[in-house]
Amino acid sequence: MFVLLTRSVKVNICHLFQYWQYKLRNVTRGDDWDNDDSTLTTLQVTFTPTLVIISNVFCTVFLIVTTGIVKRVSEWARHVGSLALSLLAMIIITVLTFVNTDSFSVAVLQGSSYGLAGMFPASCMSGMISGQAVAGIFSSLAMIISLLVGGDDVTSALIFFVIADVFLVITIIGYIYLTKTTFYDQMKIEATKTDIDGKQNTKNDWKSYLLVFKKVWLMGTTLGGTLFFTLMIYPAVLVYITSVYPTSQWTEVYFQPTITFLLFNIGDWAGREAPRLVKWPGPDGWLLHIFGAARVVFIPLLMLCHGENKTFPTVLDHDAYYIILLFFFAITNGYVGTLAMIYYPGLVEDDEIELAGTIMAALLGIGMVIGSLLSPAFVALWGPT
Repeated sequence: MFVLLTRSVKVNICHLFQYWQYKLRNVTRGDDWDNDDSTLTTLQVTFTPTLVIISNVFCTVFLIVTTGIVKRVSEWARHVGSLALSLLAMIIITVLTFVNTDSFSVAVLQGSSYGLAGMFPASCMSGMISGQAVAGIFSSLAMIISLLVGGDDVTSALIFFVIADVFLVITIIGYIYLTKTTFYDQMKIEATKTDIDGKQNTKNDWKSYLLVFKKVWLMGTTLGGTLFFTLMIYPAVLVYITSVYPTSQWTEVYFQPTITFLLFNIGDWAGREAPRLVKWPGPDGWLLHIFGAARVVFIPLLMLCHGENKTFPTVLDHDAYYIILLFFFAITNGYVGTLAMIYYPGLVEDDEIELAGTIMAALLGIGMVIGSLLSPAFVALWGPT
């Protein structure tokens, strides 16, 4: 439960696409800023890919920093401190919904932190992986509810941010409660014992890193590649895909939150759950890695879907094409990434698993950053005007 709540508070601000379009609009056009003949401002076009880049760069940087401070800063200080800072940042963002920002620009940097999964037994891994996807579903549903209740863009965003604030408070309380449980104490004792044994049996110098890296680099590259392909176009490009049907409440308000975000997160969750039933391809050979690399085909196919004011060709001119492609894009994202996480411990010795996990996380972060950095190029290729 705690891991799920921890992941839930990483609110996907891209869900509030219309709100940010409103905040970054051309204010000289008044209420006509979103008409079909309106030209998007530079900030409107670049906001989503810039947000994706910033969030993933900071996520990777702090992931690396955490590996260096984990023995120097207490666990309680790291987790409660990061959650408190996240809450403070979200409160500031919430307050800014009341502020008229037409006369100045606001940049929001959102960091993210990793949970306690490494301290718990392997049986908890599947819960953590599925929890990440469930958090995405929750975030999407929160966005849809805020649209149903809120009415205008600012009110909807306010409701969305308040939900995030509440869950951050619940997460802090949940973590403090977790640290008081017997189960937590047992896991701490076991983790401390394993850490002492590992120090006695393993020399953590550059040779050890290189040895473990040689064992997991391919699986780590497949894991990082999964996010690399996904973040090149999601959500930076896909937020510009529109319905082919005439203007209505569905096409203008609910199409993007429901299809691009909710459906994607449901598919991602289904992909993460699938390995409980079937694990194919296996860890041996190249089939899994080829399967992961083949996901690149989704990028041009999704960019061929319908969108207004685009310069990239539109070939798949029906909502059904987009829905089907996006769903399989999401399923394969969750499935391939989960298989890589499940298989890598079997590639190394027991006393190398922690180090291997660090290397896998680093490769995942590299894939996220590179994919994010390439997303503006794909937005430019899409060509919103």
